[in-house]
Amino acid sequence: MPVTLRDVARHAGVSVRTVSNVANDFPHVAPGTRARVQRSIDQLGYRINPAARGLRTGRTGVLGLMVPKLSQPYFAELADETVQAAADAGLALMVEQTEGRREAERSWLRPGGMARMWDGAIVSPLGITGSDLAERLGCPVVLLGEHAADLRAPWVGGDNVAAAVAAVEHLIALGHSEIAAIGAQRGAGGETGRERTKGFRLAMSDAGLPVRKGRVVEPVSFDAAGGAAAVRTLLASRRPPTALMCFNDELAYGALAALAQAHISVPDEVSVIGWDDLRGNEFTVPALTSVRVPKAVVAREAVRLLLSLLGQPSGTEPAPVRIVIDHHITERASTGPAA
Repeated sequence: MPVTLRDVARHAGVSVRTVSNVANDFPHVAPGTRARVQRSIDQLGYRINPAARGLRTGRTGVLGLMVPKLSQPYFAELADETVQAAADAGLALMVEQTEGRREAERSWLRPGGMARMWDGAIVSPLGITGSDLAERLGCPVVLLGEHAADLRAPWVGGDNVAAAVAAVEHLIALGHSEIAAIGAQRGAGGETGRERTKGFRLAMSDAGLPVRKGRVVEPVSFDAAGGAAAVRTLLASRRPPTALMCFNDELAYGALAALAQAHISVPDEVSVIGWDDLRGNEFTVPALTSVRVPKAVVAREAVRLLLSLLGQPSGTEPAPVRIVIDHHITERASTGPAA
């Protein structure tokens, strides 16, 4: 027979109401009591009944996740981590792909639209604006990513400038001074590239190193093909760099391929660092060093923040909370001392 709230209450020595409060992540439960009830939930294998909860609370038990493109490995891995974070909270997750289009991002948040299918949404936008968020939304929203960092709304993400500085400092500490950056962006939706370029230039300036002409590359695309094309251009320059900072791991994959095709040894002749620390990085040749902002932590904090918004009284204006996730450099074999 399925484990019930009453079974958990008896096992933990508390009331059924207390078990319900813990299971639904309601506040105002003493930490010690919450831990004891959670141990009983885990030991007995209790699972929330979404239909019953919906009748009690008027909620669907479903969260939404909106990302630009699931074919991009970063967003696929983020979606996977968010599914797990929602499941850990006893909730389901519905994933929508927006292609980064403002109208798609807006339409799924309007009252009466897709928003009616979920209790709240986690959104990684490329087009949405502050005026869009000032309109009445169909559900509470937590934003992710660089485009949303300056919007007045609850937000979770990394510090791109500081992380870019750390990446360059890693290369400088290895003795590199001829460093190029691949991933610059201009125009709408280019906040990621601009922030990382800012950090690159700041670290070079602080170290007293010049950023030579042509060393900040805007790739033709932000995938492996774009990374490979950028490297071929850099290698054809009068003074090729000895280290490459790529603004995502896919660009770095292309960089590694182009260097291998040119019979240039990594890291003996050129070091390469990527960004996102994708799951396959340890299997590249050589294994790719990468900037890591843990996607599991981003997902977990976004779900936690969204649940806190759902716990607020209806009509409450959400505070523009900013949760900055720590970054670090995952060192592997693709970076080494300058020749």
